[in-house]
Amino acid sequence: MDSSQLLKGVLDVAVLAVLAKRDSYGYDVVRSLREAGLEDVGDASVYGTLRRLFKAGALNSYVVASDEGPHRKYYGLNDVGRSLLTSSATTWASFAATMNHLLKEVAS
Repeated sequence: MDSSQLLKGVLDVAVLAVLAKRDSYGYDVVRSLREAGLEDVGDASVYGTLRRLFKAGALNSYVVASDEGPHRKYYGLNDVGRSLLTSSATTWASFAATMNHLLKEVAS
């Protein structure tokens, strides 16, 4: 199974989950996702997801000056983003339970 196809379907909720822990800039989100086990996540996919979630009103953003290079644009969840994360987590839990049930006998 191509994990990149699965990742496309859950990248929004994965990014929201990372941002629920703390505000982060783009590459920090990428790093957190990779450290969590999503090694195949692409930088461009995460940056695109952040922009799309921001445009959808789910994220706040602000710029922080950096002594080590260009300014960094941080993203954080707002009320819309927290609500989206909650509903997405519920949907994911239901979907995962269904798939686990369907695959239970196959994986044994």
